[in-house]
This record gives sequence, C-alpha cells and structure tokens, in this order.
Amino acid sequence: MIKAEHSKWAEFIFDFYLYRLLRKHFHSFLQIGQSPEIDSNKSLLILPNHISWWDGFFIYRIIKQFSDKKFHIMMLEEQLRKYWFFKKLGAYSIEQNNPKSIVESMNYTLELLKTPENLCVIYPQGEIQLQEELDVKFNRGVNYICDKSRTEFQIIPIGFRIIYTNKKLPYVVFRFGERISSLDAKNDSDLIKNSFQSNLINLFENKNLPSDIFN
Repeated sequence: MIKAEHSKWAEFIFDFYLYRLLRKHFHSFLQIGQSPEIDSNKSLLILPNHISWWDGFFIYRIIKQFSDKKFHIMMLEEQLRKYWFFKKLGAYSIEQNNPKSIVESMNYTLELLKTPENLCVIYPQGEIQLQEELDVKFNRGVNYICDKSRTEFQIIPIGFRIIYTNKKLPYVVFRFGERISSLDAKNDSDLIKNSFQSNLINLFENKNLPSDIFN
C-alpha cells in the first residue's frame, strides 16, 4: 500500500489551488446544525458520505477549518498512483478488490488512530451513491477498526449535499452527526451505520436550510 507522506509546501500550494477551484465552481458552503466538540486527547475518525468526484476536496476544506489535527484520508490505490501529489496531503491507499490490501490499509488506519494528534477520513460507502439515496451501502471496515483498536478514538459522521438554486453556482450544504466513542461502537455493531444514516436524513429534511438561498 501507499502511505501518507505529509509535506508543508504541498499543503501550502494545494490550499491556494483549492480556494480558487471551489470559488470557481460553487457559490458557498453552508453548515446545518452545530459542530461537535472534539477531545484533543483522542484521535478522530471522520466518515463522510460519497456523492461526487468533488468529495475529497469538500472534506479537506471543511476539516482544515474544523480541526487542527493531522489530516489523513483513505483513497483508492489506482487513483493515488495517478494523483501521487495527494499523498503529500495525507492520502494513503486501499485496493478494494484485494483482501490482503484491505487488511493492511485498515491496520495502517489503526496505527494512525493510536496518536491523538491524528485525524483519518474514510468513506464507509466505498463508492459514489446518489445523494438522495438515504438507504446507504455501508462497508464494515470501520467496525473492524473499532473492534481491533486498543485505543479509544472519536468517530464523527458528516453528510454533504449539493443544492442547485436559481443562482449560477450550486451550494454545498453539510451537517455533522453526533460524536461517537469507538468503545461504544465496539459494543454495538450498528451504532455507526445508524448514526451515519440518521445524519443524512436530517440533512435532507430541508428544515434548517436558509430560505434566502432560493431567492
């Protein structure tokens, strides 16, 4: 597998590039609900939904504002070999059709989560699904990490939604789910999936969307 190799200069270049890229293609980002409190003494596992090619850019932008922990993100190995620059930003690889690679990538994630300063991002759906599809596919790799970990860490789902209005560019709307302890998830195998799905349902209910985005 390919491991992350962080580089400050790469982050500096990418932050500038990403700012311009997102401004060109999206009107703005809107948060629904509150950001959960983070325990600085425990590592963090973020679980976003997977709705588009843009997802990695979305989560990088939001997490960089939300947390100062060291960013890591699991990425398909064929894509990471092609876009090798992303390993300088914290990307590491997985081969979904290779059981040995899957275990290796999960164990690497376990090692990262032993350090409180680290943050890992995994897409539990494993593939892009329609954003309106709320009965989500959910891989059990995250449960494997919770079961095998001897260190307690925090888990937070986050949902993204792209909304088109009468404006030229779409909005990116996002919502954090409730913070979960890996120890609780170890004792309840459905806890993470239920929390992940509940957060998406709340995101798509529309109740808290600012009315002026449609004007």
